[in-house]
Amino acid sequence: MKRFIADTIFCSLFIFGIMGAFASLTFLKIFDAFDPIGEMFSDFELTDIVFSQLQDDPIADDRIVMVNIGTLNREGIARQIEIINKYNPAIIGLDVMLDASKEWPEDSALTRVLSETPNIVIGEKLVGLEEETGQFAMTIKPEDHIVQEAKLGYVNLITDARTQEDLKMCREFTPDEIVEGEIRYAFPIRLAYAYDSMATEKFLARENDIEVINYKGNIMSFSAAQYGMKYFALDVYDVFDENFTEDLFKDKIVIMCFLGKHIGDTETIDDFYFTPMNENYVGKAKNDMFGGVVHANIISQILDEDPIDQMSGRTEIILAILFCLFNVFIFKIVYGAIPRWYDGITKLFQLFEVMILATLMIYLLLGFNYKADFTLAMIVIALSGDSLEVYHGVVKNLFSKERRKEVFKINRRFWEER
Repeated sequence: MKRFIADTIFCSLFIFGIMGAFASLTFLKIFDAFDPIGEMFSDFELTDIVFSQLQDDPIADDRIVMVNIGTLNREGIARQIEIINKYNPAIIGLDVMLDASKEWPEDSALTRVLSETPNIVIGEKLVGLEEETGQFAMTIKPEDHIVQEAKLGYVNLITDARTQEDLKMCREFTPDEIVEGEIRYAFPIRLAYAYDSMATEKFLARENDIEVINYKGNIMSFSAAQYGMKYFALDVYDVFDENFTEDLFKDKIVIMCFLGKHIGDTETIDDFYFTPMNENYVGKAKNDMFGGVVHANIISQILDEDPIDQMSGRTEIILAILFCLFNVFIFKIVYGAIPRWYDGITKLFQLFEVMILATLMIYLLLGFNYKADFTLAMIVIALSGDSLEVYHGVVKNLFSKERRKEVFKINRRFWEER
């Protein structure tokens, strides 16, 4: 039994060694040119199916109104704010970079309107992420004469994209960051706090460096997904023409942002993201949500007190180790007791385990707002059956003097016969 348990442990170490070797080759991008399928699936997570296919139809969030600024200059944005202010919103969020100074009358008009609008949050951008510290070096923000008494919130969203042309998949955000020793809060955190400070403080009390975004809906269906409008949106000239009812903005969170040259514009790539709500959740072809609407989804989950808890990396590794030990233990019994049935039994067992884990991942997110990640465990399960055969047929024999002699004799006999 001691030898059996030792064999189980060593075989498990061998499996993790194989995984490490493959991970190193992937990191070095050796097989990138031969891996179009891997590229297609690289932006896919199994839990995306919950957001794109399985959750209930969204209920409209009447606390938030989206306003498209389109390609307006600062004078046009100032005019929009003036009109919105007449209807007493709770807070206005201006998701647009105002870092470059403009000449009169653009700057003066916007500066005047902002000075008359105390309930406003203006976007800033964090730049210069330092890999060693994980902190940003500085912020790009409007000049002081524009900001005045307004609050600032950073609009950065987490993606792997390096340029606007790259695939911008957004699943997570950071509630706050430290910049030059000062804490900076995310744009949606600032807006949610102005609307409901208690719910926002409860969310921040989770003290998570990264939060999963609990997506519920969009302003319209950009990706032909079955989930459509959750947030009411006004286009540029709807505001100028005051084409809305008087109570639309009253006591609401108003997010002014870019929603295309006009609402429904899908040609632009600026501030346009892929999200888990995209119907084409494998090999995505079309962006489906503007950055301002991503912020709106974050605000909704804060106000609804509906966050998503996420499995830690440590838990994921521990589960993978346990599954590895369990599978190797069971498969060694099968290997020794009924070797002729080994391949069939182990393949069925592996398939059953993967199906159970995949179903459990979806069920936990859909029913309990818990994002479990069994990816590492699934990889271990997939490798365990064949790896055990390699371990017994090659690795163990390499450490046996008699088995090495057998190989040498066979090799010598082969060449003598030639």
